[in-house]
Amino acid sequence: MKLELDNKIIRFKDVESTNLCAKKYVENNKVDLPVVFTTDFQTNGRGYPPNIWDSERGKNLLISIALNSSINLSEIFNLNIITSLSLIDLLEDFNISNLSIKWPNDILIRKRKVCGILIENKIKRKDIVFSIIGAGLNVNQIKFPDFERKATSIFNETNKVNKIEGVMEKFLRKIENRLQNSSERNKEDYLSKLYLRDKVSVFLINNVKQNGIIKSVDSGGKLLIELENVIQSFDLKEVKFLS
Repeated sequence: MKLELDNKIIRFKDVESTNLCAKKYVENNKVDLPVVFTTDFQTNGRGYPPNIWDSERGKNLLISIALNSSINLSEIFNLNIITSLSLIDLLEDFNISNLSIKWPNDILIRKRKVCGILIENKIKRKDIVFSIIGAGLNVNQIKFPDFERKATSIFNETNKVNKIEGVMEKFLRKIENRLQNSSERNKEDYLSKLYLRDKVSVFLINNVKQNGIIKSVDSGGKLLIELENVIQSFDLKEVKFLS
């Protein structure tokens, strides 16, 4: 799929959140999708509920892409896979290594968060009307007071300042490239980067601490964990990483 996004970018100084802005814009205007929304600052940046995304003004890439989705509802996690891999591809262009994807929505460098993803879908009668790909990528921010040892940025990894506009353009190209791939190829690449895959790890599952092994992710986005030689599926509210 060729998105051709160069002339479909709407820029803001401040918004509540780019995902919310994108959703309202698409619902209230007759617009040809896809459209990109980006901002210097979010007053209420969001991750997967109840998480928020905190970012210094003008230091990071805050972006949402509204697009018509041809993905079936049964394969709804494919957009998450495509977005995650596009960010991995982008970071590899900066010669950054030790990258992994922490299910369902974080990109890590050496176990430190560099990016959060939020995919939202407008669904009507079992069909996806449109999708919004949201991402917050730490680019030039140096300090993370609330997440001192849990977050990093491209600058912290490379000691180089990058123009946010240039990073955005690269990200959009990576999205286009990943959309060209087969879902099988993308799934294989995703699993190769999946954090803690095939390693004995500790989880809090339904408020019980258990050892398990991450094996895969199903088409609906549930995490598949092997517990006592039986593979079980879990959604975000049912499992917490303790490792």
